[in-house]
Amino acid sequence: MYRKIKDYFRLFLYNTFLFLFLITPKLLMKYILKFFAFFAFKFNKKHIKVARANLDFVYGNSISEDRKNEIIYNSYKSLVFNMYEFIENQNIEKEDLLKKANILNKDIIENAIKENRKIVYISAHYGGWELTVPYIALMFGDVAIVNRRMNNPYMQKRYAEARTKNKITMLEKESAAKGMIKAFKENKTVCVVIDQYLNSGIDIEFLGKTTKATDSTSRIALKFDAVIIPIFTLCNDFRDWTIKVCEPIDVKTYEFKSEDKIKELTQIQNDILSKQILEKPDFWLWQHKRFKDVENDIYKKEV
Repeated sequence: MYRKIKDYFRLFLYNTFLFLFLITPKLLMKYILKFFAFFAFKFNKKHIKVARANLDFVYGNSISEDRKNEIIYNSYKSLVFNMYEFIENQNIEKEDLLKKANILNKDIIENAIKENRKIVYISAHYGGWELTVPYIALMFGDVAIVNRRMNNPYMQKRYAEARTKNKITMLEKESAAKGMIKAFKENKTVCVVIDQYLNSGIDIEFLGKTTKATDSTSRIALKFDAVIIPIFTLCNDFRDWTIKVCEPIDVKTYEFKSEDKIKELTQIQNDILSKQILEKPDFWLWQHKRFKDVENDIYKKEV
């Protein structure tokens, strides 16, 4: 009973904040969110420590301390702008959502659809990832996305309803493979965010470091001769994004260089993510312990 009351209370708080966010004038909300980012940058010591450890691990002394601080602050700013998208996109119409971004290289997706190909979108916790999937789903058709189920069942129901409104089907991590196969059979596309820490998976290079990564996208693409399409949403400003569709990986025509196609294909995908993150590092979620499977000691350092 106590758990049920607590879950209802959290839902009430969420709905209250949702209401306040949506009635606040957009210009004012922009500065409120920038204040949240600045506050987190100054006082969220736990996650600043993680971000700094990741930056030190990846860059070493190749960039200045000032630049590292700038990246951390910009990462927070991108994150709070992205979280606003999560809230607002549950409550606006298709036309208003699509106005918030311009899309580059959309012909890549259009051509894959014309050829009746199965599509696996890959992305990262980068920029406006909460806008990426609803935008793609509303513009090009239903998307099934792998996602962790929330602990609060009432919040989960609210979240799932909002996703369904935007033509998104939720797949639970525990049964992701079966869910992706089912999605393909229902003529949906699949999207997987592949940049986070895993305690299982296969060894690959990511951001110049050896770590583990999921091979689920490689397996499903090879099984269905799918096209893998990397996609990233870059932050221009509050409610202003650029969706970048990258060159696809067509497993039907790609000339593999090794017998282990799964490992090679997984490495190619992580190379694409690494290139994008290193090109514009300010948009990635550095506040996550991505490398704790191989270098957990880096997160024990003092800020």
